[in-house]
Amino acid sequence: MNGSPVIDHSYRNFFQGPGRIKPGPIFHPSRYSRLPVIIGSLRMKNRIVSISILIFLFSHMNCGEGTSKSDTEALFALLQPSSDNSTPPVDPGPGVQEGTWLADTVTDAPGHTGSGFQDKNKLINGVFGGGMTGGGTDVFSLQYNSTSTPPNDYVVLEWNGYKIRNGSGIDFIVFENGFRVSASPVNYFMDMIIVEVGNDLTNWCGFNPDYTFSPETSYSKDPAYWSRFAGRMPVLFHETNNNFGYDPALVFDLNNSGGDGFNLDDLSEVSNSAGGSGCSETLRNDLKTNGFTYLRLSSASSNRWKNPDTNAVFIKEAISNGPDIDGVYARYKISR
Repeated sequence: MNGSPVIDHSYRNFFQGPGRIKPGPIFHPSRYSRLPVIIGSLRMKNRIVSISILIFLFSHMNCGEGTSKSDTEALFALLQPSSDNSTPPVDPGPGVQEGTWLADTVTDAPGHTGSGFQDKNKLINGVFGGGMTGGGTDVFSLQYNSTSTPPNDYVVLEWNGYKIRNGSGIDFIVFENGFRVSASPVNYFMDMIIVEVGNDLTNWCGFNPDYTFSPETSYSKDPAYWSRFAGRMPVLFHETNNNFGYDPALVFDLNNSGGDGFNLDDLSEVSNSAGGSGCSETLRNDLKTNGFTYLRLSSASSNRWKNPDTNAVFIKEAISNGPDIDGVYARYKISR
C-alpha cells in the first residue's frame, strides 16, 4: 500500500519505558549484558523483604489462636518462587543480539512488478496486520507457478549483514494474511507457505510440514491440520497501533502478535517433495547451531511441491489465489 508509513527500525528493540534502556547512538548491548542478573537480584531481594513482612504479620494475626493446616499451606504457597521467568532463557551465544528484527532485504522476488501486491517493498516495510477477522493490504502476493517466466511462487529474504541464530523459544515469525472467517475456532481463511532456511541459496532445510486431515485430498479450514506451515494464523501485530513497544518478550508471544512462529530447534533434515531441497543432517545441525542467512517462503500449493502422502499438489482453499506475505520478524541475530 503506497500510503504505508515509513518505519524507522534502528532502535526498535531499545524501547523507552519504565526499566528499559533509552534509545541513543551510544548504546552498546555488551554494556548491559549483566542487566538481567542485576534485575533478578533486585527482584529476589524485594521478594525476601516481602516474605519477611508476610511472616511477621501472619505470626501476629494468629498469635494465641493456633495455626490451621490451611493457613500454613496458604503461607507456604506465598513463599514459592514465582513461575514467571523462573528459569533463565537459553543463551544463543556470544555476540548475539536479542531484539525485534525485521527482515530488511529482498534477496529474490521474481514475481515483483513494482506495483500493487507485486511490490517487493511491502515484504520489508513493516507488518501491518488486519487483525483476527480481516486481512491486511500491505502485502506481497505469491502465486502457484514455479515454471512460469519468471516463477511467481516464492521469495527469499534476509537481514542485511546478519545471520539469524537459534535462541530460547520462537526464533522468527512469518506474518502471512490469514484470518478467522467466523466465531468458530476451526474456520479460517488460509494460504499455506512452505518455510525453508539456508546459507547459500542452493541448499535449504525446512520444517517437514505435514497436512493431516483425512482424506488429504479434501481441504480443511482448521489450522490444526496444517502442521509446520506458515500462513495459518491471523496477523495481530501492527507497526503503529499494536507493536508492544517492540519488546521481544511480548512480540514473540504468538497470542499477542499472531502469525506463525518457527524455532530452529525444530528444523528437519528431511528433503522431500514438501521442502528441504538439498538438506542433510550435517546442514541441519549447522543451521541449528550457527544460524541461517536466507529465508525462502514459497506457496505450498505451487507446482514446485507435492504432498508426500498423496504425491499431488497440496490442496488449497477453492477461492485462494496465493499467499500474501506481510513481513518476517526474527528475535536473535549475529553479525556474519
